[in-house]
Amino acid sequence: MVKEKKILLWICLVFLLLLTTGMGAFASSGSQVFDEAGLLSEDQIADLVQKTNTLREKYKMNFVVVTTNDAQGKSAREYADDFYMDHGFYDDGEAKGGATFLIDMDNREIYISTAHDMIYYMTNDRIESVLDTAYPFIKADEYYKCLSGMVDATQKYMDKGIPSDQYTVNTETGEITRYLSLRPIDWVIAVGAALILAGSVCGFTVGRYKLKWGSYTYPYKQKGRLNLTNQSDHFTNQVVTQRHIPKNDDSGGSGGGGMSSTHTSSGGGTFGGGGRGF
Repeated sequence: MVKEKKILLWICLVFLLLLTTGMGAFASSGSQVFDEAGLLSEDQIADLVQKTNTLREKYKMNFVVVTTNDAQGKSAREYADDFYMDHGFYDDGEAKGGATFLIDMDNREIYISTAHDMIYYMTNDRIESVLDTAYPFIKADEYYKCLSGMVDATQKYMDKGIPSDQYTVNTETGEITRYLSLRPIDWVIAVGAALILAGSVCGFTVGRYKLKWGSYTYPYKQKGRLNLTNQSDHFTNQVVTQRHIPKNDDSGGSGGGGMSSTHTSSGGGTFGGGGRGF
């Protein structure tokens, strides 16, 4: 009986060791690189893990790399969007947004899916430019260079910042969201204008009550009263307007200027993105 208990104990210890080792291997993958199609070597996966983890730390954005040879009957866009949501990246409380870089061997398409703040950075034109960078590599079956190139090109646009003319168009509703941000010079102009206006009002008030044109001076220090109320102004980065626009069924994400096209995924998330067949 004692011997059986010892054997059972050893089995439990071995099981726990294997479980811990497996969890460590999963954690070391960074959980942002998913080579489900087996297109990458171990060294290439390790390099992408390090790259995406570094970028996540720097930008507070998710950089999810995925390959698949079974899209489960979905389009490349649907698969990329659902993958991002199903793996918890969409509702990640630490990240401000992110992108999925997909090689879909089932649909023979490379695709970039963007979410939250990444939509503002990656306009349609920028996504097309990233796809231009990656396309020669995917055609040559250089899968690592394709994925790494997409991530690197996206990083360059992150460093450039959100385009000054950026706006988002929901292709399903026609809603337009314009991204507005104040530059340092805008703050200087706003504060300067406020000071000039305040000075003008103050000067007018003092001049009015001193009655410089008469002999009588109003005792404004004794009879004047100023009531201050606490008020907070909250600046928002977006102004939303609506108008009807023709729907674009092309999943390639084409469009000019600073436009970012968005759509709603099957899981209810809002995504941008674009892809290209190979």
